[in-house]
Amino acid sequence: MKVSDFIDQISIMESNLKGDYGFRPDNVYQEGSPENREIIGRIIDYFLLPGSRINNSGALKDLFDRCRNGESCLILGEHYSNLDYPVFYRLVEKDPLLGPEIARSLLPIRGMKLSEATPVTAVYTRSYDTIIIYPSRSLDNVKSPQELEAIRKISVPINHAAMREMINRKHNGRIVLVFPAGTRYRHWDPGSARGVREIHSYVKTFDNIMFLGINGNALPPNESDDMTKDLLVRDLMILTCSDVTRGREFRKRVESSAPDGADTKQLVVDEVMNELAAIHTRVESGRLEEKNRL
Repeated sequence: MKVSDFIDQISIMESNLKGDYGFRPDNVYQEGSPENREIIGRIIDYFLLPGSRINNSGALKDLFDRCRNGESCLILGEHYSNLDYPVFYRLVEKDPLLGPEIARSLLPIRGMKLSEATPVTAVYTRSYDTIIIYPSRSLDNVKSPQELEAIRKISVPINHAAMREMINRKHNGRIVLVFPAGTRYRHWDPGSARGVREIHSYVKTFDNIMFLGINGNALPPNESDDMTKDLLVRDLMILTCSDVTRGREFRKRVESSAPDGADTKQLVVDEVMNELAAIHTRVESGRLEEKNRL
């Protein structure tokens, strides 16, 4: 089943979106629609198998308490599908230890591509509060120096504005969420599992970090890379929170063990991905056993 099969709900959600969704430096923070989030939440409820949950949700409650006390808080998550964030939001809403207030504190950093890909994808992504960036991966395949320069004239002001907005929001009650790979993991593309170097700056500037493992996938990417061909499937999804880590301590631990001449920024990013992979590996076999019993 495709996301677009919910045509009636999509039409309603489109009518609920009344904001300004232009990509400009003065519009990097975009508010979503509570009505749409509830519609999406009910769709997610149908596709999540019984037992879908957040493991170690107490760590997220700890992170929220730190955020409420004025500390900056960052979630670094695995990324497998365009439903990862909506699923996380819904599970936080429904977790008895967490709930809607903590869900509303979440603020994902989102690349422009999701709103440009398809009208359906745009409806879903615009339904959640977000900060828009121009992702570095978008420049990977640009070969022409002239084209690269033209893109940078657009991307640099947007990204600078996004960082300023993030600094403001992280000190005013919002937990920032970033997917450090910058794209969905696709098994046929090994490069999609590599963290982007810019994540080092996030780690460097946040007081607290939490790693979020994601096991299960209700919207696996199609191998064509055409998002309109992604199919919704029912799955057992288990999202696992790590304990909260002090950002400065994490970075110093990695950098202090780096060999001479190493790219310490990339080493920090690689260790972020290692932490996420370790959570995923630890959870997956048990998840599959649990799913087989359903």
